[in-house]
Amino acid sequence: MPKTYRHPLRVYIQINPYFCNILLIIIMKDKTLKNIRLCCYIALIFCIIWAGLVAKYLIIDIFGCSASPHSVDWSVNSVMKSIVLVCYLLGTVAMITLCIKAILNTFRGIRENTVFPKSNVKLMFWIALAEFIHLLGFGNLPVLWKEDVIIQFQHTNFVTPFFLLFFAFMYKVAADAVEENNLTV
Repeated sequence: MPKTYRHPLRVYIQINPYFCNILLIIIMKDKTLKNIRLCCYIALIFCIIWAGLVAKYLIIDIFGCSASPHSVDWSVNSVMKSIVLVCYLLGTVAMITLCIKAILNTFRGIRENTVFPKSNVKLMFWIALAEFIHLLGFGNLPVLWKEDVIIQFQHTNFVTPFFLLFFAFMYKVAADAVEENNLTV
């Protein structure tokens, strides 16, 4: 006589000796979801540490609240230095905020039995744009400590956002496939 078990994903499954593979798939799904949760927690901790390091960098190095010899001289080329700093800050804050939002959406998706939530698709595209702005500001941060201002476009300003866009398209395909599979079942 088959036994009925309640699965954590709110699915009732009957296990027969002939259907051992069903149990194996369920164990694999639990392990995969546990690994996804673990990766999300690690990414969330990384984002919090990143935000703390950016705040430390701003307070100590850029605005010179310490006796650092590397404080920025705002009397020379202050407009260009401000543009670089705003690009860096805007890109960094946007990246951290969007990454945290994507992680929280993933947690919500796991609770709702959706590994690839559709709400993360738009966030991925915005993350690519925020990364471009972040890299544009980050690559030009040395301008803050120089008198001559030359804004540079480096290859990483385009390569990394391109890979993020590619990842966003792949995520969209995966989310669409999961949604279509759920509708089929």
